[in-house]
Amino acid sequence: MIKQLAQKVMQLQLQRFYEFNRFADKLQKKQQDTQRQEFKKELEFLASKPQFTLIDFRQRALDGLHKLKKGFKYQISSGNEETEQQLTLQKQVLNAMFDEELLNPEDLSGDQKKEIAMVAQVEVQQVNFVLSQFSQMKNMHSWVRDMKERGEPMPDNQDDMMYRYKRDKPIKKSFIKFDMKRQNFSMKQRLQKLKWGPRKEV
Repeated sequence: MIKQLAQKVMQLQLQRFYEFNRFADKLQKKQQDTQRQEFKKELEFLASKPQFTLIDFRQRALDGLHKLKKGFKYQISSGNEETEQQLTLQKQVLNAMFDEELLNPEDLSGDQKKEIAMVAQVEVQQVNFVLSQFSQMKNMHSWVRDMKERGEPMPDNQDDMMYRYKRDKPIKKSFIKFDMKRQNFSMKQRLQKLKWGPRKEV
């Protein structure tokens, strides 16, 4: 009697173990499908845009934070997983910039970057880091657009894309240009913009 009871307990444990494994496999497959769908959406987004600006980059950061809150891991097209800290940094820096600056980041002067850093409460190096991330995404956008115009099939997954991107367009170091010709915005204007949200300079 005791032996039969022990066998039943063992059978139940094995059954639960197999059921858990099946559930874990289904969950993993669902996560992989979700990642593939997000990857496909990102490529389609990049391929459909004639230009890629810091405004688009800011929206990506906002979307990424939203996805992280839902429990999804967010990956940029370079294949690197972006943490909440990185996305929050992008949001802070880009929200401290005027629309004209977002459209022409290559014209940012050193003084403007200092103001942006002060308003965003970050270091100037962090502002440059965000701009460098944007530069990488802009290069990726150009590559995807060129691939679409040539009629080549889009990559099926992250690994395939990174292999083809490194083969076709090796990543180079980005150098941020400093241009003193553009008009500087006052600190008061910048703080007002941060308080009331992104707006066009008037």
